[in-house]
Amino acid sequence: MIISMKVLVIGFGPHSSGVEAAEFYNSYGHEVTLYEQREEESYAAQAARLEEEGITVRFEKLDASTVRNYDILVKAPTIPLNLSILRNAKEITNDLAALLKHPAVEKMKIVIIVGSKGKTSVASALVHALNLMGARAAMCGSIGVSGFHILKDIIEKGDDVYTHLVLEMTNWQISDTDYFLYSRWPTIDCVLLTRQADSNKSEKKEVYKIFGPWVKKALVYKDAKQNFLTKVSFNKKNIIFFPTVWNPYKNREPLESAYEVLKTFGCHKAEIAKAFSSYKGIPHRMEHVALKNGILYINDSAATLPESVLFTMKMIGQASIHLICGGSDKNNIDPTGMRYPFKMATTIILLNGTFSDKLAAVMDRTGRKYLGPYNSMDEAVDAAKKEAEQRIEEKPNSTQIILLAPGSPGYGMFDSEFDRGDKFKDAVKRLG
Repeated sequence: MIISMKVLVIGFGPHSSGVEAAEFYNSYGHEVTLYEQREEESYAAQAARLEEEGITVRFEKLDASTVRNYDILVKAPTIPLNLSILRNAKEITNDLAALLKHPAVEKMKIVIIVGSKGKTSVASALVHALNLMGARAAMCGSIGVSGFHILKDIIEKGDDVYTHLVLEMTNWQISDTDYFLYSRWPTIDCVLLTRQADSNKSEKKEVYKIFGPWVKKALVYKDAKQNFLTKVSFNKKNIIFFPTVWNPYKNREPLESAYEVLKTFGCHKAEIAKAFSSYKGIPHRMEHVALKNGILYINDSAATLPESVLFTMKMIGQASIHLICGGSDKNNIDPTGMRYPFKMATTIILLNGTFSDKLAAVMDRTGRKYLGPYNSMDEAVDAAKKEAEQRIEEKPNSTQIILLAPGSPGYGMFDSEFDRGDKFKDAVKRLG
């Protein structure tokens, strides 16, 4: 018998993570209220749907006295909470802490992927390979798949529904989850610190909280070795600095990192190669959409930070890149972070939005030319296509790439970065 609780969810959250939390607790008969401080118009449709399901939605500021009336407070990622609210909550959690507290998780192999770049791609390749090799693996975390989704599967389908869990975690999620677990994590079989786009840039201190005594193996990119050893007190016998000498996928992310994790599980080189041979990547992350008339269209809409754009462009290498970027400035992104991607781009095409306004101002000061901002994805893709076709006329044997890598969130013109990527793919399909 489940005892009904009063549950308070803070924020709709990125990828509707707060919504999924509210629906999870509501589905088990709990009394759920969701508080959102941002304007009601942006979430009117979602709020109406939640209200129909019996979930109360309030668009107002939350105070500490209100928190005391609830049995549990659920925090969505990136939603900051002040100390007075934290101190007044009877219990506080997020999706990953709730998942990791479940007894069934102790029976599973757990992999956590952290670091500033490439987490989603590595997690995707790893889960793909594990499932082809007979495991029942699932991934969740910052990709937008809530831990509550996995937890619901465990509750309703049984403790053995999964053999492996792969969690990708941002600094926010590590810090929050560690707080909500009181630094008492379940056994983690492997934590991988990803390859960095800029090896001279240190990871933020929050990332190192995950490397505690509960971790069996730490996989750390070799260029981060010195920084890692100064930040973490960890048994050196349990650290693997990669790529190792026998790794056949060196400089081929995400396979390079996924291979190292699979080897720690005792997987054989031949079976890994067979599994990787069918891996096609993940939607919206360096996704090859089409090759038309000598122009390759790549959807990297999940590149929501300038650092991610730079990483993608470095991975592409030498090519004529027509970069579609810009959009919303919801997270107050520093426009100068796009300086190096702009140097590598042949053409810059801006989508309409407040971040694009900042980018345009930077380029206006330096004299760099750009196209746009455009009010639709079709217009932006058409403009990029014309530029690519002109380059082909000038250099018939050149490689032309139209890359959607915005460097900003998908809000404003689009519902999310996933919607933005879908709009890009739709625009490419409509091209002649």
